[in-house]
Order: sequence, then C-alpha cells, then structure tokens
Amino acid sequence: MTSQNHTLLVEVGCEELPPKALAKMTESFFEQTCKGLSDLGIGFDREASHFYYTPRRMALSLAAVTDRQADRVLERKGPAVKAAFDDSGKATPAALGFAKSVGLEVEALDRIKTDKGEWLACQLDIPGKPLCKLLFDLLGDALRQLPVPKPMRWSDHDFEFVRPVHWLLVLHGDQVINGELYGCQASDTTAGHRIHAPGPHRVASADDYLATLERAFVIADHERRREHIHAIAPASGEEIGGATRITDALLKEVNNLVEWPVAVRCSFGEAFLAVPQEALIQSMESHQKFFPILALDDTLTPDFVVIANIESQDVDAMTTGFQRVIRPRLADAQFFWEQDLKQPLEAWLPALDKIVFQEKLGSVGDKTRRIESLSKKIAELMGADVNAAGRAGRLAKADLVSLMVGEFPDLQGIMGGYYARHAGEPDAVADAISEHYAPRFAGDHLPASELGRITALADRLDTLTGIFAAGLKPSGNKDPFALRRAALAVVRLLEEGGLSLALKDVLTLAEEGLVQQQALSGELRVALEQFIYERLRSHLRDTGASTRQIEAVLAAPLGSLPDLRARLLALKSFMGQDESASLVAANKRIGNILKKQGSVVSEKIDTDRLVLDEERDLYRALIEATALVEPLYEERNYETALATLSTLRVPVDAFFDSVMVLDEDPAVRGNRLAMLKQLKALFDRVADFAQAD
Repeated sequence: MTSQNHTLLVEVGCEELPPKALAKMTESFFEQTCKGLSDLGIGFDREASHFYYTPRRMALSLAAVTDRQADRVLERKGPAVKAAFDDSGKATPAALGFAKSVGLEVEALDRIKTDKGEWLACQLDIPGKPLCKLLFDLLGDALRQLPVPKPMRWSDHDFEFVRPVHWLLVLHGDQVINGELYGCQASDTTAGHRIHAPGPHRVASADDYLATLERAFVIADHERRREHIHAIAPASGEEIGGATRITDALLKEVNNLVEWPVAVRCSFGEAFLAVPQEALIQSMESHQKFFPILALDDTLTPDFVVIANIESQDVDAMTTGFQRVIRPRLADAQFFWEQDLKQPLEAWLPALDKIVFQEKLGSVGDKTRRIESLSKKIAELMGADVNAAGRAGRLAKADLVSLMVGEFPDLQGIMGGYYARHAGEPDAVADAISEHYAPRFAGDHLPASELGRITALADRLDTLTGIFAAGLKPSGNKDPFALRRAALAVVRLLEEGGLSLALKDVLTLAEEGLVQQQALSGELRVALEQFIYERLRSHLRDTGASTRQIEAVLAAPLGSLPDLRARLLALKSFMGQDESASLVAANKRIGNILKKQGSVVSEKIDTDRLVLDEERDLYRALIEATALVEPLYEERNYETALATLSTLRVPVDAFFDSVMVLDEDPAVRGNRLAMLKQLKALFDRVADFAQAD
C-alpha cells in the first residue's frame, strides 16, 4: 500500500505555562514524539521538523510523516525439527502448537538450518498500522514524560498536566486525525491572541500553522519572537539616546511571557537614582521583567522598556500603569539602602556567627576569619598589601545580613562594596569586597583588582578544603556547594589572574586554617588535588593540545599555572617538528633504563670516564644546551628552550647507536646513567616527553 507523506501538526493549547520551564518541556515533547515515531517505524524528516511554543501552547511540526507504518516481515522460529516430528514422521504437539500460533498448517512451515541443527520457522507479512491508530497513544506517552515542575488537576478530571488543557489541534496535511487527550477532542482549530483575536481560528493545513496564528496576533515561532523582542527593545532605548540592557536570561523569560510583543518605554522618578543602580536593575529585571535603559557611559537612566503582550489603544494609560507598578518595588530598594546605611559594615560581623556555613566547619563568621587569615598569607606571598587583604577578607561576607542582600541575593559582594566605601574603607578594600564573588560562572570575568583576586582565591580555597575535609566532595550530579565551579575559579585565578603561586602551596595554606575545625587528611588532600586537576585539564583544552600532551605537562613539576600553560603551548608546537619523534623515543628509552636501575643512579658525571667519542660528544652537547636553556626556563621562554634542546637529536641518536649504556664496568655504566639522568631532567622541566606522543 502506498503511503502518503504530509506535515504532522500537533498543538496542545493550555492556560499560561510556566515561562522558565516552557522551552525544556516543549523540546522534550518534540524529542519523545520523534523517538516514538522512529520506534514505531513511521517515516518522517527529522532535519526538517520543528517545535514551537508560546505562553499558551506547545506545538510540533513534523515534516514528511507517513500515514502508516511500513509493512514488515516477521520471522518466527519454532521448535527443532527433531522435536517437531516423532520417529514415524508425525507432527508432535510442539509442531502443531507452533503452526497454530502462526495460523499455518504444519506442511506450510519453512525449515532453516543453523549451526545448532534444523528448525521449523515461518515468515509472516505484517501490514503496517495506520498513523491514526497509533498517534494518540504515542502523544500521550510523550506528554506524560515531560519534565513538568508541578503537575495539577482541574475540573473533575482524574488526569493531571502542568496546566489545564483547553484545545487540541492535530492535522496530517489538511486532514484532522481524530482522538482525545486531556479531555479535548482533536480538531483543526486553534486559539489566537487572548485579547486581539481569541478565535477559534481554523488552520487549513499543517503548513499554514504559523501564518494562521500570525493573522491572529500570535508569533508562534519562539525564535522569531525572540529576535523581534531583541530588535524592538533596543530601538526604544535608542530613541532617547540610551542603550537598553538586555541579558540572555531576561530575554528568554520575557519571550516566554508574550505572544505578540510590543515595546513600551516608561520612566520612574529620578530620586530613585540615589540608590545603587545594581539594586534598581535587579528590582526591574528580577521582579518586574522590565529592561532598564542605560546612558552611553553605562549609568542607569530613569527610563526602562516593558515588553507588553498587547497593542493598546491607549498607550499613555498602559505606560502609566507600568510606572505605577514599578514605583513600590523601587521604593522598597530605596528603603533597604537607607536602612542598611545606618550602621557600618563591620557592625554586621557578629551576626555572621549565627549563620551556619557547614556543620563541621562552623559559622559564616568562622569562614570569614579563615578568609581573613588566608588572604593575608596569600598577599604576603604576592608582595601585596597584607593589611588591606586581611581587611577585605574580614568584611567580604558582612553584607549577607543586610536588608538589600536579603531581598536580592545576587547582589552579595556588590552591596558590600558600596557599604564599605560609605563606611570609609579604602577604595581597594571596597573594590575587593565587591569583586570577590567573580568569576560567578564559566566564562565570567575575573576580579579586576589584585586585592579582589586574592580575596576571591582565599574564599574558594577555604570552601574547597573545608568541604573536602568534611567528607562532602561532589558525587555524580550532586554538588550543593558548587565545588566544581569553585575549583575552576581557582584554576582561572591562578592562571589568568596574575597570581603566580603554586597550587600545592596555596592548598597547604588553606589547609592550615582548618586545623581547629576539621583536618584535611592525606587521602582527602590527594582527592582534592585530583579534583582541581580535572578542572585544570578541561580548562587547558582551549589550547588545542592533545590529551596526552596535557598529561605530559602535568606529569612534570607543576609550579604556577601560567608556567604550566607556557610549557604546554611550547610542547604542542615542538611536537609538530621533525625532531620530536626521535627525542620522544629517546626519552622513553632513557626513562625505561633509569626505571630499571631504581633510585641508585647518581647525577654526577666523571669526564675522565667518558671513553667513547659518541658519549663525549653527547656530554659536550648536554653542557652547552644546559647553559643555554636554564636562562630560558627562568624566563618561561619554553618554545626557544625546546628548539635548543632539539639540537641534541643528532648526538643522542649517535649515542644510542654506538654506546652500550649498561657496560660491564660499574664505573663506566654509572657514568653513562648519570649523563642520561641529567639529560632527562633537562627535558622533564617542560614535560614528561615519554607521555607526549
């Protein structure tokens, strides 16, 4: 039977869906439906298929869907022939039962030969079922598997879904596929905009879906709707010479709140601008979903953009309404600010002792004292202002008990910087407090000031060492203390932040601060180092180096992370040169020889015992290369250093071709081993070359 291929359109119409879950739910609906079609053997064009969503609908447009399953041949295997017939050749109950199960006479059954003997079998032609008989079970299964935050029931129905379902549109081409889901019969009608064109609106065919809804004041394609918002919101700000602040998170959420976006520019009283702009922006964005407008110097203006879901006949009235809504929110922020300023930042420190950081690690006050001590130690190593570092660490968490941060947790640190500056703290201390939560996520900026980077590093190190010491290292997807993010921050601060400190050294400093609360055992210390190394490995992949090259560099003495990256980049470049293969092979050979000799090999070379020309040549080349590369190592000029070491290829190859390393004379043997040990040590300053290829 010839099948017909048409677009399959499915739209589930609901009351307003949760905006933060909408995209994930619709994508899941799409993926589960596609999987169901594939599992059932119903053909469709996955690449040309799409899903759409608005606050009131989830829709699938599946391209070239066949109207039935493909016919298939099912091969059934029955009993072995020797069990199917008795000695007289008469069919046994086993043969008769198998024949009956497939609807054939015994004589009509096939016989197949296998390596285990001959068996009865048959091939059954299974006609494909029509799409209309399969679709609604498939859709029901897909919808039941949605990642629904909080399912609900409505009316007197016994089923539940994320929101009450009000209509169901199912078209295959221009034909309705009859069925029912969530108490709604499938039809060819949809609902338009709730105010402008509620409908119902008939959809002539599946391919007319988007155009039909657009005539009904609904932009159903979420990507196009998002692009439209991203165009009209900035335009509204540009009209007054400003720049509309648009974050991806807010744009995504607003996009999921409207079906027909219209930009409305509003304003608030300039008196509110006395409040730190971060607080006003947070209030507008998180509470009201409004877009602030900034001046060209990035300072906040008293203007903002609202994306309305309606084309109002009275824009002035709508503008007044939005301005009336935002005023109490900004007044709250103003109240928090004014109340918080009534006492200095340091006055809040005792309250931190009442907040538990972690049961085994004490209070946030305890953590603050550890950060203060660790910041001073790091500053001393860096040659930075020790007193300022300690002060920043001491006050870093004080704003956690402020009214403003209590209302807007995302402003922690930022408000602390304002309060510190208002209390007369030095700008460097205030900046460090403000910056120390950065980087907050992958790709976020680092603190701009050295003091901020020191405070940020101390905070992350204390969290990592403390939580590991408490036996709460992450497992699977569970990471309640965000230790993976903290470890990556440590890596970035040490590498990109100009804090040229060895990881092991700063971990030891952090560990010393834990003694009174919880010691970090040797086993847990190793686990913590490996945990951070995993983040480091991931971070180093942006160099384009291979996994083996990264491991080779990590196998060498670690030192500082900027030094490690410089060594990795040099190694990556060196491995592309002709000399690399021979020198890597030589390093492997040297490593194997020295490993078999154990730890008894001396590094002292007796030149009087260099008896062959090839070993004397290698010795001279080694001395010359060492003199050249040692200063280069100090300058981190590893690429030039490796280019210099590559000149050793010829004397190294000649040495192994002509010299018996393990000579019978112990003195000669020891001398040659010492030279090889020095040679390998020279390369090991960069990487373990045996692991590099």
